Amino acid sequence: MPDTTELPDSPQRKFVEELFSYYRDAGRPALRIITDDIAERFDAFTASRETIRRMLRGETVPVSWQVVDGVLTVLCARASIDPDTERWEGGYDEAPTHRQNLRNLWNEALDAPPPPPTRPSGWEAADPWATSSTPRPDEPPF
Repeated sequence: MPDTTELPDSPQRKFVEELFSYYRDAGRPALRIITDDIAERFDAFTASRETIRRMLRGETVPVSWQVVDGVLTVLCARASIDPDTERWEGGYDEAPTHRQNLRNLWNEALDAPPPPPTRPSGWEAADPWATSSTPRPDEPPF
């Protein structure tokens, strides 16, 4: 799970946190195992290891619900969770199912602007003109 310096608080982070919780519950299976499980369960599509890795790292939110749902389905199967049962959240009379909750977070992540890029602590942009003998574009040449 990326930390908040890598993936700031945002709808994308909420989506990744939820997906990552199923990954943890499933015992953190290798990406190859997840892709193999998807290939065995679904004939219409596949999800590459790289796509799944990028999803879990918060580097991408797939535009296809089918891919997200496939990953959720195999993670839930490995965690013995029925994705179509209610996901309890205190305060709700009727909680959404695991699948519907993730779909809501997925939609919010896709609809939101991407989080701003993060830079390592202490990073500062270098002044390209600092060591150049060429005058800055906004300075006269003499």
